[in-house]
Amino acid sequence: MTIVPSFRRDGTVMDLAAPQVSDIDFAEMAAGLSKIARFNGRYACAAYSDAQHSVFCADALYAETGDAVLAGCGLLHDGHEYLIGDLTRPFASLIAINVAAAMRDGGFAPDVAERASAAVAEAIRAAKAAIDDAVFAAAGVGYPRLYPAYVRQVHDMDERMLRAEGLALFGRKAAAHLPAARRPAPKLTSPIEPWGAAKAEMAFIDRLERYLGIVVRPA
Repeated sequence: MTIVPSFRRDGTVMDLAAPQVSDIDFAEMAAGLSKIARFNGRYACAAYSDAQHSVFCADALYAETGDAVLAGCGLLHDGHEYLIGDLTRPFASLIAINVAAAMRDGGFAPDVAERASAAVAEAIRAAKAAIDDAVFAAAGVGYPRLYPAYVRQVHDMDERMLRAEGLALFGRKAAAHLPAARRPAPKLTSPIEPWGAAKAEMAFIDRLERYLGIVVRPA
């Protein structure tokens, strides 16, 4: 099996193709997510990070349900991104479209090209899922395999937050291009305004302990 080396913060490497529970570093996750901008940072304000998004998802889930474990699952739902970055939905779609086009240009039948495009999407999903399995196992939570209802709730909150964030960061013109138009807005505990990396990192660390009992020091 091919090894995919990826740096840890101490200069050693892990194998991204076979992520292990021992590879997961929650302090590094908090720091890494705090430096990744949602929407590739293409809004007019300062960077709104993946860490802040995750904290908002977690807090909204807890405010709406009172379920700390569900809130913790919301906090960690993008945890894989500290290892592989945030592959945005538009870019993932663009990759799939270009793969299909390249296959057709290479003389493959349209149905083969479409299957290749679908395979790309599945490969991206599988890569994320493998890391997610290690992340949630490290957190001591059986999500997503043992909590299928949580998967639906976290996905629903992620879509609702995407809409709320898109409207807050890009304005009303973005409304037609955002999901969850008929779903209620998340029950937020603070406005969607960029915190900065340091605050987002510490908030993520705080929620790790608050919702999942995971105590870490800042990276």
